[in-house]
Amino acid sequence: MPEASTPVHDATITDVVLEAARDVAKRAAASRHGERPALVDPAGGLGYADFARAVPAAAAGLRRHGVRHGDVGAVHVSGVRELAVAAHTVTAAGAVPVLLPPGGAPAGLAALMNDTGARFLLTGEDTAALSMAAVERSYVRQVFAFGDVPGATPFRRLLEPGAAPAGRPADPLRDAALRVPAPPEDITHAARLADLHRLCGTLDISDGDVLALCGQDVSALTRMGLVDLCLMQGATLVGVPGREAKDLLEAILDHRATAAVVTPAKLRAIAFDHGSVPVAGVRLLVTGAPSAEAVHACRARHRWPVTPLR
Repeated sequence: MPEASTPVHDATITDVVLEAARDVAKRAAASRHGERPALVDPAGGLGYADFARAVPAAAAGLRRHGVRHGDVGAVHVSGVRELAVAAHTVTAAGAVPVLLPPGGAPAGLAALMNDTGARFLLTGEDTAALSMAAVERSYVRQVFAFGDVPGATPFRRLLEPGAAPAGRPADPLRDAALRVPAPPEDITHAARLADLHRLCGTLDISDGDVLALCGQDVSALTRMGLVDLCLMQGATLVGVPGREAKDLLEAILDHRATAAVVTPAKLRAIAFDHGSVPVAGVRLLVTGAPSAEAVHACRARHRWPVTPLR
């Protein structure tokens, strides 16, 4: 996989992530431990090999359904597994993903889709009620869903074999890898890769790490960056559904996490509101400016170092 100090300028973000995922899967297959999960949600895990197979297959499925280079596809999902697969499938098809907040009212979601020019949507079963209501007020003409959602094409249909129209080669320096809503702004593949390599150097996430994250604690862009960081580095990302510090601590213990993303409030709760934590050395990546006393308490009481997530 690419070194953190050497950004790739002649590949897309999806090219780099898929290559890294295939390398991790090959190493796992050659070891006696077998495949380990890349992305974990409460409903289950997704392995590196399955991720690397699903994305290009589903991208070909999107092209068979009429998606073309430069089209914009909205992604409205809650879990990290669906987020990674959906966003990279859209990108691999030559389109541009827009990440919508999992919650929100249909009118607001429809406005985001219209403002960003979305013409198709990928949704999950748990977000579908909001998604489908929003679609009625938008310019979206096709909906693909993880699971069975009335009015949507099941994502599994995209994985079916068949010839697909050839996509136009992407230009990493010019083509958008992500469109940020409110106000709409395009981020190129080169810019996303540069930011990803900066994260590699700052956060020191490496092969074998397990990172626990509550997606509601970070922006959509940061969440996607952490997903890609783990995929590129061979780490496992665990999605934490609850917003409380106790939910994060339970996930850390259940999955033997080596790192976790925390808000300043969660950092303080872990430092002062909980007793002895029966695991040492967990690196806390704090999303804002922490208090010095909370940082000191985490290090002194739990031996958990604290690093800013910038």
